[in-house]
Amino acid sequence: MAAGNAGRRDNVVSFPKQSKLNIGVIILAVVFIYVMVCVATYLSREQIQSYQVREGTLVEDTRYTGVIVREENIVYSTGAGYVNYFTAEKDRVAVGNLVYTLDSSGTIKDYTDLLSADENSLSDSDKEEFRYLIDSFLEKYSDDSFSSVYELHTTLTSKTDKLVNNLLLENIDSLYSSTSSMIEYNYASDTGIVAYWIDGLEDLSAEEVTSSLIDSSTYSRTELVSNSLVAEGEAVYKLLPSEYWDIVIVGADEENIEYYLSEEVVQVRFLKNDLLLWADVSTTTNSLGETLLVLSFQSGSVNFSSDRFLEIEIVTDDDTGLKIPISSIVEKSFYLVPEEYVSYVEEEDAYYILIETYGEEGLTVTRTEVEPYSLKENYYYLDDASIGLGTRIYKLDSSDVYSVQSTGTLTGVYNINKGYAEFRQITILEENELYAIVQSNTTYGLSVYDYIVLNASAVDENDFIYE
Repeated sequence: MAAGNAGRRDNVVSFPKQSKLNIGVIILAVVFIYVMVCVATYLSREQIQSYQVREGTLVEDTRYTGVIVREENIVYSTGAGYVNYFTAEKDRVAVGNLVYTLDSSGTIKDYTDLLSADENSLSDSDKEEFRYLIDSFLEKYSDDSFSSVYELHTTLTSKTDKLVNNLLLENIDSLYSSTSSMIEYNYASDTGIVAYWIDGLEDLSAEEVTSSLIDSSTYSRTELVSNSLVAEGEAVYKLLPSEYWDIVIVGADEENIEYYLSEEVVQVRFLKNDLLLWADVSTTTNSLGETLLVLSFQSGSVNFSSDRFLEIEIVTDDDTGLKIPISSIVEKSFYLVPEEYVSYVEEEDAYYILIETYGEEGLTVTRTEVEPYSLKENYYYLDDASIGLGTRIYKLDSSDVYSVQSTGTLTGVYNINKGYAEFRQITILEENELYAIVQSNTTYGLSVYDYIVLNASAVDENDFIYE
């Protein structure tokens, strides 16, 4: 029995142990590797960016910091007390208009403090006006124009003071009767724009302007605030009686000054608010022998009644057209074919040429559709796979033959309206380091709202664009 069992054990054949491969794991690994290769390829190549063509202006200009010189008349307090203003800053007053009151008792100050603290003192229309001012500010605000925050503060403060003072005027009679003759009414003795600040430069003349005057670290000004206590003889406000005012510039380049003088009148852009005004040009000299550029204006004074210094640009060239980035511009070579060898079929809206070809049947003439990119000096600029140097082209209804023998270069961009890079010729009117102004609505060019490749060096013509 034992021997029989031993014989059976001797007949057992051992098979090698097979490894178990999971086909799912293999597929997942292949997919993972493929995805990683695609991601690496995508990250390593330059990303294609698009740009929507818009109308714009390319301005060649020079930027300066100027000092405002104008007629400014300070009005001084005739007594001591709390001053309360009844005219908003930048408002124009006529002779006899109430500008401020002087309260030696402090009664008006106490009353206005109560009004300022009372939220119900504002009507719904008043609140709506404040909301409008704030919403308009938020829509236009950018970090590049942070000074607009101070302008908003000044505007809101002036309107608040005016509203409070209007309420005050409604009750001034009862206040006056209770305080006897302690309230003094002060009226404008001249016409002009009201300003509530002084800086000691009110009598400045153009010849007194120097480069050190523009140093902001040494400049100071005093704001004249409603409800403040003033002594007799202190400044309470000032009037700007004239619309005529000057900006004086120190350190302008002599060549630029000569050019401005030859123009006699220049256009000035104010960086504070993008306002454009025309100015008469003249020069003067200060005590240091420096030549000063003087820009004289006949309007716009109210816009800058709260300013002494202004950042400006003198606009010397202003071309308008389609504004595109320099990075989108490329150059491309084309074959030149005389205009008379290209025919246009209006019904098909297509251009054709007759090309001489050789095939199994020998010499044949083939009608081939082409796309002209430009027409200059009676030559079409063509780019077609069937054309090359030496290609013979027949004239329609004639035995004349033209052999392609020259090429030309066009400047253009890659239009991607159709989803792939399509060359379009441009005519540059003006350019700087960043942008170019190109002619709009040309036959083979661009139109406003077209999409083009921003970084043209990253693509080739006919590439499909996946953003």
